[in-house]
Amino acid sequence: MNEKTEKASKRSWMTIWVSLIVVIPFSLLAVVVLLWIGREYSGARQLKTRIANLKKLGYPTDDASLDAQYKANTDPTNTAAWLELMETIKSPAFAASIKGVPYLEVDTEVPIQPQEPWAEERVSLAFRQQWKELYDKVLRLSIDAKPVRFPIVFDSYQTLLVQTEQIRQFAKVLQLHGRIGLRARDSAAVRESIDGLLGMSQVNAAEPNLVSALVTHNTDSIALGILKDAIQLDALCEVDLRILLPKLMAWSKVGPEWSDAVVGERALALPIYFDSKKAKAMGAASLPGRTRDALNYIEMSEKVLAIPTDRLSEINAHLEKTQIEQKITKGDWLEKFDTVLTGQLMPNYSGAVQVMIHRALQHRMAALAICIRLYEDRNSKLPDSLSELSEPAIDFKQLGPTDESSFGYQREGNRATLWGGNTRDLFTIPNEAPTPVDSDSTTAKNLWLWELQPKTQ
Repeated sequence: MNEKTEKASKRSWMTIWVSLIVVIPFSLLAVVVLLWIGREYSGARQLKTRIANLKKLGYPTDDASLDAQYKANTDPTNTAAWLELMETIKSPAFAASIKGVPYLEVDTEVPIQPQEPWAEERVSLAFRQQWKELYDKVLRLSIDAKPVRFPIVFDSYQTLLVQTEQIRQFAKVLQLHGRIGLRARDSAAVRESIDGLLGMSQVNAAEPNLVSALVTHNTDSIALGILKDAIQLDALCEVDLRILLPKLMAWSKVGPEWSDAVVGERALALPIYFDSKKAKAMGAASLPGRTRDALNYIEMSEKVLAIPTDRLSEINAHLEKTQIEQKITKGDWLEKFDTVLTGQLMPNYSGAVQVMIHRALQHRMAALAICIRLYEDRNSKLPDSLSELSEPAIDFKQLGPTDESSFGYQREGNRATLWGGNTRDLFTIPNEAPTPVDSDSTTAKNLWLWELQPKTQ
């Protein structure tokens, strides 16, 4: 082989090696990049179409449209009055006055038996007298309240809902008054407190997220706790029972508040897919090419919205069929990449809907307990079974499918026990009443067991 041939051969091998080491990998990378760009372009077009369809259907998709929906669903009539009251409870005078007061500052209960010693009686009654005007205003604004429009500036998940804590304080004020009324066996005072708390649960109900829905449930639980103790002790007169009955029935199902919260959560989440600053502000992954991620969030939220809620016992099963969690945590590498942000933003729908199911069932039990007392008022005895109940004020079909509204009931002389399932198995009713959490509970923490004591004369 001559010198020229040898040099040509070396150049050929060098060309091959350069191609193998540099050209081919870069070519493959270029192909991958082009495919990725094409995939993102296709995803961006699909996302644009999906968002346009959501807007066409009237759903909010960003801060501006969420603000418009919030204003459409709220009433500004009492906004100024509520804001004035909120300033009052933030004042140094109010903060000083709650020292030692049950619910507001110390974790103690108002004893429900008049003869029981009450260590905080003096400070509690002094607080009630000092803030009587505040209580009257809160009560007036709360009973039959509509969702109130508060000055909220929507900024995705950085939106500040500063009024939430004040609403909880107002609920505690009503709780204290109701418990004091129960101790005194003042039917009107007890009913007013319960009525106010049921209404207050609606004051911030239009806030578009699941957290506000859970705060609403907490306020509602306070009302049911007072109602439970009042009915067990027969501390509410017939007139007051009839006032409360339809208001309890109004929340005996999982209604629009569920879909409104899901829609609101989606509108809070979507801007984060397009704004890296918003993602960084909330500690979420800030990765390029999130169009498929956003599409997955929309798809998952639509599956949740499509779940029927008319049968409480089937909601969880329908939610499991959406396989949202499996797609996020158990999908292949590409599915996991396409749900990186969605996995961080997707709410715990299962936990949230469970809270709403609890609320609906507890309202059904409370309505039945009222009907039992009303039956006793008419017939001078307790019913032998729930099938004997017939209350013109309500349609018992509203309580839902028969198999979902079957609660345990047992009468023993002039006493009766009403019970439901438990937090682990809501729809399996024990044949016998479960043992109370504690025999002298005054907090009604166990809303699945109602023990109706002998009627007072």
